[in-house]
Amino acid sequence: RLPLPIGISDYRLASSQYYYIDKTMMIKDFIDERPQVSLFTRPRRFGKTLNMDMLRTFFERSEEDTSIYFKDKKIWSCGERYREYQGKYPVIFMSFEAIRNIFAKEAIRHSELRNSDKCDEIDKKAYERLLSGQANEIELSNALLDLSRMLHKHYDIAPIIIIDEYDIPIQQDYMKHYYDKIILFMRNLFSGGLKDN
Repeated sequence: RLPLPIGISDYRLASSQYYYIDKTMMIKDFIDERPQVSLFTRPRRFGKTLNMDMLRTFFERSEEDTSIYFKDKKIWSCGERYREYQGKYPVIFMSFEAIRNIFAKEAIRHSELRNSDKCDEIDKKAYERLLSGQANEIELSNALLDLSRMLHKHYDIAPIIIIDEYDIPIQQDYMKHYYDKIILFMRNLFSGGLKDN
């Protein structure tokens, strides 16, 4: 008997050490429908973060062979066409808590950009500013666009961007009476990072 993955948002852990309901056919839907943007609106504790981590684990390039977490799941039995997507993409995965820290952590996860021969000096300066946590508000509002552009240059394939808890900064700043400022920032961040990108 396995425990339920209550409060577990790590797909690898949930699918291997807990009672896990296979939701990997969501991956098939993404591949078949090729949505530009998907928005998951579900109540808290519904498993959104776990599903997003499942998507990240499936699509993300990694030195680890992450296919082991899918070979006994429904997506694997869908055929080679779907398995070809596994481990193919750079992924940006963010959960909005402290914005500077979020981008610093993503920069650390993508340290291959620091010495990339496909990124120019301007890219590397932007990367270093994100990495150091010293990016100003304008640099942060362009961070999603900059990071995704650098990953695209480096891997010659567009990255997948996964954003969790996108509404947290808006809710918090609304309560602190900074709503207009955060809305403008988030609009610039998402517009640059997602629109036509």
